[in-house]
Amino acid sequence: MNKEKVILLLSGGIDSTTLLAKLASENYKITCLSFNYNQRNRIELDLASQNSKKYNVSKHIIIDISNDLFESSALVNKELDVLGSGIDYQGNERVNTYVPFRNMVFTTMALSKAESMGVKKIFIAVNKDDSRDYWDCRPSFFNQLNSISDLNSAIKIITPFINYSKKEIVKIAKELDVDLSNTVSCYQPNDKEECGVCLSCMIKQEALVLN
Repeated sequence: MNKEKVILLLSGGIDSTTLLAKLASENYKITCLSFNYNQRNRIELDLASQNSKKYNVSKHIIIDISNDLFESSALVNKELDVLGSGIDYQGNERVNTYVPFRNMVFTTMALSKAESMGVKKIFIAVNKDDSRDYWDCRPSFFNQLNSISDLNSAIKIITPFINYSKKEIVKIAKELDVDLSNTVSCYQPNDKEECGVCLSCMIKQEALVLN
């Protein structure tokens, strides 16, 4: 029987690496998409490549995006402190590691690739902890994207972890024997060494301690 072809948006973090392991265990034929936008944590692309090879994906594609699109984000703009905050378009304070419309950019590119490949499922590993600080990680965002996709195709954006906490995802990772040491979640790592103080590091540390 032919394996079902799917696309996975893959970073080098715990969430998408765990989802990669899960999809591989479910015998999908996986094409991974990663994105290079000169982010501070660019080491994630190296880890994504390593994990793609480990799980024998069909293809791993790294798409280059100009970092000019995301200059207001501390994840890209090295003049900004990743521990700081910013103001959104409504005048509300928000974490300044927010990357403007990043998930819109990533998922619409994935939709283009999926349509050209004849793929009907796109997976992304957003989770409940992400949604507290990033509006484009929430169910309402992906519901709207799927409504747009429905206008032209039967392609679905699937978010298996969207109601899971990082703690719950770490538990799944351990059940799947994912090598968490070969992931990076930090916003400002020194190679693979995480800073331990940024928002992403704190969420990760709490999840690991609770498991």
